[in-house]
Amino acid sequence: MRQEAGNRLRSSDSSVGSLLRGTGRVAIWTVLGLLLVRGIVAGPTAAPPVADKPSAAVDPATSAFAVRFARAYLADPSGAALAPFLAEGARVGTGTPPQDETEDVAQAEVSGVEELGDGRAVLTVACELRDARTLYLAVPIARSGAGEVAALGAPSIVAAPAGAGVDSNERPQPVGGSDVGAIQGLVAKFLPEYLAAGDPGSLSYFLSPGAAVEPLGGAIEIRAITGVSQLGPAEGPSRSILAAARLSDPASGAVYPVAYRLELVKSGGRWYVEAIEGAGA
Repeated sequence: MRQEAGNRLRSSDSSVGSLLRGTGRVAIWTVLGLLLVRGIVAGPTAAPPVADKPSAAVDPATSAFAVRFARAYLADPSGAALAPFLAEGARVGTGTPPQDETEDVAQAEVSGVEELGDGRAVLTVACELRDARTLYLAVPIARSGAGEVAALGAPSIVAAPAGAGVDSNERPQPVGGSDVGAIQGLVAKFLPEYLAAGDPGSLSYFLSPGAAVEPLGGAIEIRAITGVSQLGPAEGPSRSILAAARLSDPASGAVYPVAYRLELVKSGGRWYVEAIEGAGA
């Protein structure tokens, strides 16, 4: 009887094993069948698109540098605080930091890029302050082949995402020719109006026909124009002028050294502003 029971048990084990093996085969073939059907229905999977290689001016490291520089500049626009960000030989004027922590930058991001070639660019950084205002800084940068990034000088505070800067082959020089007085006089009158005016029409007297410039509407006040130099040829009816100035933020008490590039044209014996752009000194 024990032997008969053992035989029945072995037979039962064998049946269960056969059943499991059969079930396992069915499961495997079922999965393979589903995968095959999926492949037929969905078709071949396309290879993921290859991302374009970012340009030197807008790669993450360069954008991050511009944001860090803008934050540091608005927190403390002194030469000592900004020295670690500057390229060799570059400098900024003297400024004073905000007097209130509510003027700190809450958020900053690159909102515009102007590539100049030869590793140089101007990145416009939108800085949202804790008091709900937004300041746009046009930051001139240079990037080496090894990946290092440095600022070429003081940024400019602009009205909207924009920016262009000093060409890599241009160097500031004294304003040349007999028109030096007229050019300096135009800069002295135009910059305060550009900063204070709320209506673009208020600038029409200074602008060449067809030119359009968006003023800052009094968000920032001018303290002083600290220098007027020239970029490129010293003569001719078209000039690129670099105007250095010190601006103050009436809301925070901060003072910022800035640089603006003015494109000037002469017509009918008068000089006019054709464009204003962020620039490096």
